Amino acid sequence: MGKQRKVWSTDVKEAIVLSVLRGELGVAEAARQHGVNESLIHTWKTQFLEAGRARLAGDRHDQGITQVERENDRLKRILAEKELELDIARKVRRL
Repeated sequence: MGKQRKVWSTDVKEAIVLSVLRGELGVAEAARQHGVNESLIHTWKTQFLEAGRARLAGDRHDQGITQVERENDRLKRILAEKELELDIARKVRRL
């Protein structure tokens, strides 16, 4: 059986990447200290910087939430209209 991969928490990845970016540790030194492959640290660093670049460019992660909220509002309006139609129909039947 092969070795099982270690799962690194987001906090640990962030701490390693920030220490490299700040110049506190070199990539090779950080890799030795944390027992991680240097290429993995380079990958994390690239992902970290790309996410920051996308955010600065205006790419908002919560845009999907805004779309869901708009859809929710639309569905609430439709439901209110249907409830009103049913209420009117009930009143007409009573006459």
